[in-house]
Amino acid sequence: MVLSKTPFPSEGEFIIGKVRDIQDQYVYVDLLDYEGIPSEEYARGMIHISEISSRWIRNIRNFVRVGQKLVLRVLRVDEHKGHIDLSLRRVNSAQKKNRMKEWKYALKYENLLQFFADEAKMSLKEAYDEFGFAILELMKNEYQDAVEELKENGEAIFKKIKGVPKEHQEIFLRIVDENVSISTVSIVGKVKLYFTNSNGIDLLKTTLKDAVEVVKNQRPTRKLTITYIAAPFYRVEVTSKDYLDAENMLSDALEVIEERAALQNGVFEFIRD
Repeated sequence: MVLSKTPFPSEGEFIIGKVRDIQDQYVYVDLLDYEGIPSEEYARGMIHISEISSRWIRNIRNFVRVGQKLVLRVLRVDEHKGHIDLSLRRVNSAQKKNRMKEWKYALKYENLLQFFADEAKMSLKEAYDEFGFAILELMKNEYQDAVEELKENGEAIFKKIKGVPKEHQEIFLRIVDENVSISTVSIVGKVKLYFTNSNGIDLLKTTLKDAVEVVKNQRPTRKLTITYIAAPFYRVEVTSKDYLDAENMLSDALEVIEERAALQNGVFEFIRD
């Protein structure tokens, strides 16, 4: 489960439900991330047969099984009675994929907090209250952003949160560093570049420096580097979490080099590896 600030979800929200029981006309699910009413271990929801599929259903068990985790849309919530009406058919494939991906990152985030809580000898709820919820608020409740930003800029994040002991910051960031890795893609190629002007060496240095600096917000998972191979060749490597972003960074850098070469009697060519 992922600890939520509220005992019930909101109408229209996409949630994760685990199938608990299947009847002829209804499917009952546990909402693993919500506490529900005090007498329940989890909040519980119901899917009517009409909300299982847009197709005609002969047997509900052909569509769901006990123990299965589903991405569901919340239709109605009665917090006083603890009743939650859910829909499976109103969730499209993209919404399902995105919500399940988000939930996996939420579990990752909670596991990091649990590791911290165990080491700091406090409860998971205390860890959330001390800084866990505050980090999520900074990240607009985007769990993937929270996990990855903690890996890359954890100290900067904690500077925005008041009252967290330095010792706790260090423990949590160490746990993040040990347990989080971020997948990246790389594009590698060679630039052939030289200038025929008398100040060609200076132009070369300035051009390559400007090409690198055109890429803003560089970090380990988002960077562009240009290194010397042998005149007139230079190695270009672009790294990013997103392939399209990597292509855009490469394009911006090569545009700077090409424009400078055209203006200053230079020879330019890019060879992709």
